[in-house]
Amino acid sequence: MRSDLDDNSGSAVGMNGNRGPKLGLDSYSYHYAAGLWEYLPRENPPMGVSHFLRKVSELGLDGVHFCDPRHLDSLEYGYVMQLREKADALGLYIELGTEGTNADHLQNIVRASHVLGSPLVRTFIGKTRSRTAQAMSELLAGAAAEIVAVLPVCERYEVSLAIENHRDLTTRELLQLLEIVGSPMVGVSFHTGNPLALLEDPATSAELLAPAIKSVHLSDYQLAGASDGFALIGCALGEGVVDLPRILEIVASRAPDARLNVETAVVKKSVPALDDDYVKTLPKATARDLARTFRLVRDEGRAAPRLAVERGATEDEVLAEEDEMVVRSVQWAQRALGRPETEVMDSGG
Repeated sequence: MRSDLDDNSGSAVGMNGNRGPKLGLDSYSYHYAAGLWEYLPRENPPMGVSHFLRKVSELGLDGVHFCDPRHLDSLEYGYVMQLREKADALGLYIELGTEGTNADHLQNIVRASHVLGSPLVRTFIGKTRSRTAQAMSELLAGAAAEIVAVLPVCERYEVSLAIENHRDLTTRELLQLLEIVGSPMVGVSFHTGNPLALLEDPATSAELLAPAIKSVHLSDYQLAGASDGFALIGCALGEGVVDLPRILEIVASRAPDARLNVETAVVKKSVPALDDDYVKTLPKATARDLARTFRLVRDEGRAAPRLAVERGATEDEVLAEEDEMVVRSVQWAQRALGRPETEVMDSGG
């Protein structure tokens, strides 16, 4: 089976034989099964890298984005090269993601990504939003300085940095960061759902960021009203409020080489948009932004469901709920891209 690991293009012949953007899976989609965050499986072995590779292959995908370096046992050359060989045997790409802008750490991730054949490293600023414009400007300047320090390594290994819009920076702040850095080696990893948390319209954010988009995390959310604002409820692609078809059109026309990684999560995220402290972190949000967001909550909102972990469900039920969301999302993405829809006989994670 042909491997595209040495091809830096996001548009290639995938495992299904169709030409188009590469479609992969973000490992956070199995954050319960992986056991690296708030949930640790005890009756089932945590999902490791080999299991992830088998899973994305079974789903008919082109690769996997490991969103956290903790997925890997090591960043040493021998281990990383063996991981690449495993992916190569399955015809899959691997991307690495991390968080923060610490230059030493990012340089190590860039080197590992080069060994894996990945054209990019996804990261995000990972800092709490400030209440003042001056503090946010200082935050951007500090992050930009650290990113610039990594550029020689990026250029040497031909690995770009893709900064995610991660609830820490608004769309315009992210554009400002890119302008300060001023390098084509640094672009955007566009998360389709995160703009909602900053009272932004995801499709508008995609339009503004499109020239800099190097990768996309396909995510969707449902909304539930709350006394202090609203909650984002993780859901399968196509079952929420994000205009994913429009975003895919934007990406196809203006960032056609960007890889698309499905990212789902069985989660609830509170957005206290009516709380004064939260509003102070968004000094450039307008009344129109707030009105548009709450019209969406009014028109599309629903009662917040009780997730399996909240119901005290068994571990198998928790992992099954997560897996079913992934499968539905992958199938939606395959249909949206005109690919054959994967038939999964056993949906065990």
